[in-house]
Amino acid sequence: MPVDLILLLGRIALLAALYVFLVVLAILLRRELASRASGPSERAPADLLIMEPEETGYDVGERIPLLAVSPIGRSDDNAVVLEDTFISGQHAILRWNGRGWVLEDLGSTNGTQINGRRVKKTAAVRPGDIIQLGRVKVKLVPA
Repeated sequence: MPVDLILLLGRIALLAALYVFLVVLAILLRRELASRASGPSERAPADLLIMEPEETGYDVGERIPLLAVSPIGRSDDNAVVLEDTFISGQHAILRWNGRGWVLEDLGSTNGTQINGRRVKKTAAVRPGDIIQLGRVKVKLVPA
């Protein structure tokens, strides 16, 4: 084989390897970005303790683990699904900011309360507080 042909084949193999590397890198970056875009899914340091389950299917005393961002509602795409007719599909969101909890009502039809006080938009929540979503009552407790 002439030297020129060997060099040409070597260049073609190097170029093919470079393209394969770039394609694999692009696939891995896309997966990483997709996983980050789905939102924080880390376990947060608290649970919701069911106090009055109503029609949710939960039992009194059952615990629901929370994520750093936990959407709550009747819809299956929530982190905390409470299947009660008085709870909206996208009812509220509980967020852990590293120092404490914030509860945001998402314009629910039947409202959200913390210790009997209506949440108009957002409010701080502490462990031991009773959260009422529609007719369902839960307590924020340490994990």
